[in-house]
Amino acid sequence: MPEEKTVIELEGINKTFPAVRALDNVSLSVKSGEVRGLVGENGAGKSTLIKIITGAYTKDSGTMIFEGNEITRNSPLISKGLGIYAVYQDVMVTPDLSVAENFFLGQQPKIGPFINWKKMYKESMEFLENIGLDINVRKSIKELSIAESEMITISKALWQKPRLVIFDEPTAVLTRNETKILFQIIDELKNQGTAVIYISHNLEEVFDICDTVTVLKDGATVGTYTTEELENVEKLIPLMVGRSIEEMYLKKDTEPGRELLRVENLSGERFENISFHVRAGEVVGFFGLVGAGRTEIARALFGADLLKEGKIVVEGKDVSIKTPKDALMKGIGYLPEDRRKQGIFLQQDIDFNINIINFDKVMTGPIINYGKAHSQAREYIDKLSIKIGSIFQPVSELSGGNQQKVIIARWLCKNTDVLIFDEPTVGIDVGTKSEIYKLFGEILSSNKGIILISSYLPELMGMSDRIYVISNGRMAGEVHKKDFSEEFLLTLAMKNIVSREKVKEAV
Repeated sequence: MPEEKTVIELEGINKTFPAVRALDNVSLSVKSGEVRGLVGENGAGKSTLIKIITGAYTKDSGTMIFEGNEITRNSPLISKGLGIYAVYQDVMVTPDLSVAENFFLGQQPKIGPFINWKKMYKESMEFLENIGLDINVRKSIKELSIAESEMITISKALWQKPRLVIFDEPTAVLTRNETKILFQIIDELKNQGTAVIYISHNLEEVFDICDTVTVLKDGATVGTYTTEELENVEKLIPLMVGRSIEEMYLKKDTEPGRELLRVENLSGERFENISFHVRAGEVVGFFGLVGAGRTEIARALFGADLLKEGKIVVEGKDVSIKTPKDALMKGIGYLPEDRRKQGIFLQQDIDFNINIINFDKVMTGPIINYGKAHSQAREYIDKLSIKIGSIFQPVSELSGGNQQKVIIARWLCKNTDVLIFDEPTVGIDVGTKSEIYKLFGEILSSNKGIILISSYLPELMGMSDRIYVISNGRMAGEVHKKDFSEEFLLTLAMKNIVSREKVKEAV
């Protein structure tokens, strides 16, 4: 392993936006071959700090030293020239070009005046095979899944041989196997002496991959610690939010009420023969591995996807749901997994996003009373403590956690009897997660029911009264709270996929 030396050193960094002090005297240094976790709630200053390092923002004051040289003027082009490479949650590749072209972008090998396509395909294919990825390098990026596109972005980090790589929520769309490959790539970066900054709201990952952790809170540095001295997530969370992990999953045990929803033998595009029920005052969890069919079941129940057969009973009556409008009329709401593409209108303002399905409540005859609509939006913004500048601010300007709260505000306003939350806390900081869990309690106290789809077992076991496990599109079992265990739930999730030996190996 190359000799350790300081790659980047930030000293007394300050950054202020109108009415907001984003960074307050922040200091940070990362050595070659070191993986530094950077954690904090939304609004803690992580994104601002990263944008200063990559040159997207200009610091107000402070010093940035890169490999011994002070950087007095920075920009994305300058930082790239220094060897700084960033991998963001939003895939940063050129969609219309092939995988190979993305690897060789701006550096295409040539034979005379012509591009050497054979060499491009051969070298990029061998590179991906060496790190365990089976992706056709001749395909355009737009033909790949979101996860595959993300893996190409991550792989390019190793390909570029950078001096510093910043990973910002890299595993949000990755499968467990792809996450393992990512960690192998990070290990290889460490071995070649690259400094790594790793940002993730999945704090277990921080302990899996990071050597050290810097905690930010309200734009200031709380401290930097080794993962060994912190030991576990339970000791890290109070540094970030001032509360323990036990307090996050505080959910009062309630006696379930009447049956709100029952489905029998539901079959759709990627699932079959699914039956379950939801009662007032309870959280029903759905667990399964990636591709198990959980989201497809939710979308079909909401009328967004085709339902081939099955029976849906709402409040004791058989109903037909063929469109989302049908589901709304029957009191079923859905917060989709991909909130940015399916759940929110990014370029529209906050007021519009909350009221889009609630204008019927503020009609005066055939005319929308916009004064009442604005008041309605503000009521739920206050209720959910959504941090905004104005209700007419584009929702794209909000943090991920506040965007998610806007969607929840929309559905709370709609007042549906059954709410389906599909991966509601992915990419959201622990403080906002805790606020969303508290909202669950308010929803349940109004004699409503919740379906919670989550890949994060501590969350699912902490919040659910019962968990249905889906394996390869089929129901693998119903588990009650007294029987919850990660090993048992994972075993059920693999029931229809692999042999018993593989199950034992996986758990």
